[in-house]
Amino acid sequence: MAQQLAVDVKGLLLEERALGREEAERLRATLNSDPEGVTRLLREATAQLEERLQKADEAQKQTLGARLGVAEHLLGRNLRATRNLRACAGDGVAAFYLGRALLAQRRFADADRALQHAAMNAYDAAQCTLLRVEALRGSRQLDEAERLLATVEAEAGESAEFLYQKGTCLAARGDDVAARPLFERALEQDDTHVGALFALAYANDLLGNDDYALELYERAAALRPLHVGALMNLGVLYEDRHQYDRAMGCYQRILDVYPTHPRARLFLKDARASRHMYYDEDAERKHDRLHQLLEIPVTDFELSVRSRNCLRRMNVFTLGDLTRTTEAELLASKNFGETSLQEIKDMMSSR
Repeated sequence: MAQQLAVDVKGLLLEERALGREEAERLRATLNSDPEGVTRLLREATAQLEERLQKADEAQKQTLGARLGVAEHLLGRNLRATRNLRACAGDGVAAFYLGRALLAQRRFADADRALQHAAMNAYDAAQCTLLRVEALRGSRQLDEAERLLATVEAEAGESAEFLYQKGTCLAARGDDVAARPLFERALEQDDTHVGALFALAYANDLLGNDDYALELYERAAALRPLHVGALMNLGVLYEDRHQYDRAMGCYQRILDVYPTHPRARLFLKDARASRHMYYDEDAERKHDRLHQLLEIPVTDFELSVRSRNCLRRMNVFTLGDLTRTTEAELLASKNFGETSLQEIKDMMSSR
């Protein structure tokens, strides 16, 4: 399987001809079939593409730049993707993935222009329109987003992307009750639709359905490209459960791609502080329990008269006193033999 993935990923990316729409979509699907393994292969392929790009002539640069830009977007490196994809004039696939990269950066107006350009350069018009809906909604042009969405309902009304975009428009109107079933239907069509996973997780998060929200956030966080919102919210839920190491892992994944992300940096710092505080409090609780245990009088236990008298003569009044007394010291005491020692051991093991 790993060998086949290597052939698929590297073979698709390292070809000399222009990258087609189906090939780019196949890369996305392959990535989410084995995120960790394919991410490694993508990184290796992008390194080779960068070397080729430096030596390429002008005719080759656009083809290689488009392939490199798509790969960078899939890896979550959207700033790099934007630089490479912008240079690919007249390439519909490059323009579409430029739109995706810009959406990930919340550059909604630029994304809208890129997606219009993609449609004009023969990329699937309905797909471009559906992502334009997201760009317009992000720009707070909700009326225009809904008008545009209606134009592709006959063609794409049962697709996961349409159902997701319609749900997000309803949620933006405050109609969360109507939005949730649409997100569920979107996931029935495509269970790897990261936007629908996040939206449904967030809706359940708000309702207090923490366990289900956690499950959905975890599914979204496992997908690529990285979804910042899913990782941030998943980290918060982990913190609520005192799972600080897992929370820190979520924030660190964001910072690995966006090193200056302000909220991720702040939340990582807070999670570290909370982890230390939690461990300190836990250690203190354990210390208190141990102290209480060591203060238990030996008279609370059923001991023979001989053992009790022996312990009293040795000034052993509590379990703490007993733990500081060696077996040799006990056996050296008058009238204290192996039978009494075994009695004491049985008493200690009961606690």
